[in-house]
Amino acid sequence: MDGLYCRPLLCDENGTVLYSGADNSAYGVSVGDKLALKDAVNAQDGILMVSDTIVLCRADITGFRGYVGYSCDSRLHEDVIAELRNKNRECDAIFESSHDGIVVADADGLYTRVNSNYAKITGIPWQDVLGHTAQELVDNGIISDSATLHVLHTGKSFSFSQSFKTGRQSIVTGSPILSEEGKIISVVTNVRDMTEIYKLRKKVQASREKLEQYSKVVEKLTQEKLNPNGIVYKSKQMETLLETALRFSKVDTTVLVTGESGVGKEMVVDFIHRNSKRSREPFFKINCGAIPDALLESELFGYEAGAFTGAKKGGNAGLFELANHGTILLDEIGELSLPLQVKLLRLVEQKEFYRVGGHRLIRVDVRIIAATNRNLAEMVDQKLFRADLFYRLAVLKLYIPPLRERREDILPLALHFLWKFNELSQSSKVISPRLYPLLINHDWNGNVRELENLMERLVLICDQNEIGPEYLPTEMLSGRNLEGIDVGDLGDLTYQEARDKFERNFFSHAIQTYRTARKTAEKLEIDHSTVVKKAAKYGLTLSPKEDEAEYGDKHHQKEAFW
Repeated sequence: MDGLYCRPLLCDENGTVLYSGADNSAYGVSVGDKLALKDAVNAQDGILMVSDTIVLCRADITGFRGYVGYSCDSRLHEDVIAELRNKNRECDAIFESSHDGIVVADADGLYTRVNSNYAKITGIPWQDVLGHTAQELVDNGIISDSATLHVLHTGKSFSFSQSFKTGRQSIVTGSPILSEEGKIISVVTNVRDMTEIYKLRKKVQASREKLEQYSKVVEKLTQEKLNPNGIVYKSKQMETLLETALRFSKVDTTVLVTGESGVGKEMVVDFIHRNSKRSREPFFKINCGAIPDALLESELFGYEAGAFTGAKKGGNAGLFELANHGTILLDEIGELSLPLQVKLLRLVEQKEFYRVGGHRLIRVDVRIIAATNRNLAEMVDQKLFRADLFYRLAVLKLYIPPLRERREDILPLALHFLWKFNELSQSSKVISPRLYPLLINHDWNGNVRELENLMERLVLICDQNEIGPEYLPTEMLSGRNLEGIDVGDLGDLTYQEARDKFERNFFSHAIQTYRTARKTAEKLEIDHSTVVKKAAKYGLTLSPKEDEAEYGDKHHQKEAFW
């Protein structure tokens, strides 16, 4: 009210003005008497008198009966009231428009104001809060703790995560309102809705768990007991093969490793060498089909000085000499020419040979392991490979089956390569479960090498975190059903029979992977009722308990690989 025209008045019982204005004395009344009169009126609980021009406080004072008040312009008084009302309405609008819930408590912790958003956020009706103390709300279990009580106790702002009896959670912050003397006159508490933040946090946590799950699967895949050299497998065929290879590693006999191109013959030979007594000795590999025949002989057996034009002075040792006391892998042995087969036979039988252009017999102690993707027995029949060399090389034989004959290994290998190329590209891609049936039922004519190349391609071209079927090459998405049968091999099946066969295998794989109708429908993006109907039609078993299935989902992918 600064700036308003207003002056003090002092009157006797009859209303005669004894004093008016701000001078030090008037009508014989001193300043000290006026101050004493003011104190006396306040002490006697004076009655407030209001008129359009004067506000008086009446009091019974010993030795004096009169009035003290202020003379004001009534129009200015009404303007001030209107301004205050507007300010109050503005404050109310701000209070109610806040996205946060707001509660106000007095110095005793009694809640005096609650906005409408408080009930929306917490689920607590305002009637359960307004007029109650913070301590009552805590004692009655309406709130888990009280920011108001913390502020009143410490005199400082306080924030924490609060739980309500409705099961909801919010972040609340209590702030003190202080008087000029520094005392708490009220506490304002903001209640912030954390629903969306909690949902986002849950999604992030789920993503982390998913990545951790994949990481654990891959980690265990690479730490297999019979897998010190990184051979990833699940199938019984590979388990038996590696057990056999482990036994072969304990002897020095020649080994012939056969199998289609890309099945991992070199990995198995590595396994044999590293588990043998020669593991600390040299290990050389040479592809007999990658070097011209004229050069291959000198690479294997070495040469003497002057053996041919351009020969080094003093000659050069071949791989058999360099591999002395160690192991040598002759990959693609079926590409070896017949003259070289003769020279190799002498080495296998006698452990001795001559360098190209040399006359000095050289003896070596080297273990020979041969590998090929060709049928050497048929080549013997066709006179393309020496029978005596074949029998000497095939004392111990290992056949590595193609990937299509051990489909259990496909997913572990895919995840292993996914981890490998994630590391190289510094990414964190995951394989969508929708991709599993397509990977499992592809023929993989290039075997493990083809799968490795595909996974590298998918990691590089996929611009999402999850690799789905849409990133597969078109040749993997056409002409085959989920059981891996060529369309041309369907024989006399009708269109309806072929479609039913496809559908049955499709839902069989999906239900086996996701277990429950709800999860299957969600992943296949179809109605829940459709999954139930198809399961009944084809006699497929759905998990009856969602909670067990949910638990199983978290462990299924990991356990499925062992």
